Amino acid sequence: MLLELHSHSWYSKGSILGEENTVSPVEMVKEARRKGLDGIAITDHNNFKSWRSLKKLKFDDFVIIPGEEISTLQGHLIALGIAEEIKPEQDVLETIDKVHQQGGITIAPHPFDIAKKGLGGWAKFTDAIEVFNAMSLDKFSNLRAYRFAKKFGKPIVAGTDAHQKEWIGRSVTQVNSYPDIDSVLKEIKLGNTRLKKEYVSINEMTDWYLERLNRNYANALRYINTNYRFFKRCLTKKLMKLSGRETYFSRTSISILSYLSLTGSVTYSFFINFPRCLM
Repeated sequence: MLLELHSHSWYSKGSILGEENTVSPVEMVKEARRKGLDGIAITDHNNFKSWRSLKKLKFDDFVIIPGEEISTLQGHLIALGIAEEIKPEQDVLETIDKVHQQGGITIAPHPFDIAKKGLGGWAKFTDAIEVFNAMSLDKFSNLRAYRFAKKFGKPIVAGTDAHQKEWIGRSVTQVNSYPDIDSVLKEIKLGNTRLKKEYVSINEMTDWYLERLNRNYANALRYINTNYRFFKRCLTKKLMKLSGRETYFSRTSISILSYLSLTGSVTYSFFINFPRCLM
């Protein structure tokens, strides 16, 4: 079975930029089936609303796994196979215990991402580790996650972290199981997984980011002016001005600025994550 274990619907919302996706959970499921996947977990941030609209859907050859991406005090944690929403901003060990009480399993998504939203070393307490996240374009954070999982003997999974329906299926986890939730979770926990890995492109990432910025322009501008340092502030504002202009100059400029930003991220991740990969 090919499974998308990390995706977001329109129920995932950021505090500054609003909806992280504009597509319903049902549309996400339809897209996964259209692409030939055998299952999907929609893991919206700190809410379980997607499951309410999906739990009545029944398929003989496709499994929908209830999920949530929870912001614990130490970082993000994915819960799969739960029955009720688990509140954020709790200690990660307490949160893991609550997931297990509901019969679910836990995954550490992007544990060493450069945005520092992952669990880092706390990932060793989860049931599995996401060692490939399709949005982690710096690549060294994924490499460190893989080395960390191998060091501690943890099962490994991949996830797209899909914030657009078009991204679904870029990075999936393959398991040999029956198309039911319990069988899938058992195989993941046992580590009987194979990974299909593909990154989201820098252009797709940039378009998604800019669309969100411009959809919430006033809030975004205030946040950028208050929280971004000079170089990043100027770069982001320039990208916002260029976005939406379908000219050769604007698209070329956006592409150049995007790759400039990516170069900075890769360089930063190299110094932060690569030395730990050698340990």
